[in-house]
Amino acid sequence: MKRLLLLTLVGWLALIGPVHAADSYANDLAAWQAKLAAQPANPTNLIVLGKLCHNRATKDGPDAGEALKLAQNYLNQLLKLNPHHAFGRALLGSATVITAKEAWLPTTKISRVRRGLAELDAAVKEAPDDENARFTRASNNVFLPDFFERKAIVLADFAWLQERTDKGLFNTEFRQYVCLYHGVAQAKYGDRAKAEKLWQTGIAIDPKSKVADELRSPPNPGNVAK
Repeated sequence: MKRLLLLTLVGWLALIGPVHAADSYANDLAAWQAKLAAQPANPTNLIVLGKLCHNRATKDGPDAGEALKLAQNYLNQLLKLNPHHAFGRALLGSATVITAKEAWLPTTKISRVRRGLAELDAAVKEAPDDENARFTRASNNVFLPDFFERKAIVLADFAWLQERTDKGLFNTEFRQYVCLYHGVAQAKYGDRAKAEKLWQTGIAIDPKSKVADELRSPPNPGNVAK
């Protein structure tokens, strides 16, 4: 039987841009929490805080656990206001997958991942044209062990995103991140040549951007348990 879970559950959600540095995260968190305090029912405040804390939780820093709890709290509040917020639901699903890292028992890890995957799938099913929901699912799932059998979904999501990226339908940064993580997916599943082409395409979109630097040193999917 395959090795189950040396889980590298990294939900690299680059959809809001470069990952925040430690001092920037603290400042951004405080600023948006102040906005939320002034407007507690504003969905924009909740989604920004949810994705800010979610992205922080993926970095495995000393505050990752607290950031994960905050992300779940803000996203649950958002979904109470709007149960059909696909991006919010996708982020909550990704956050649920990330909680598997906190569990000791393999069975608990697996059940948490599957629960998160169900949320991600439901979000995309309800809003298949939501690029943020699709990117969230694809960029989370590409780092899961093959045990979860997400290859077809990952490649389909990235194909959908890449088609629109090639048509220039997204902003520059998002298009570069699609190329970055689509390349990661292709490298993971054995097509290194296509991966390299995607990374070069992403760099060409804006060679001087921070994302271009990431494209020149892309994440390695090979450290994922099989």
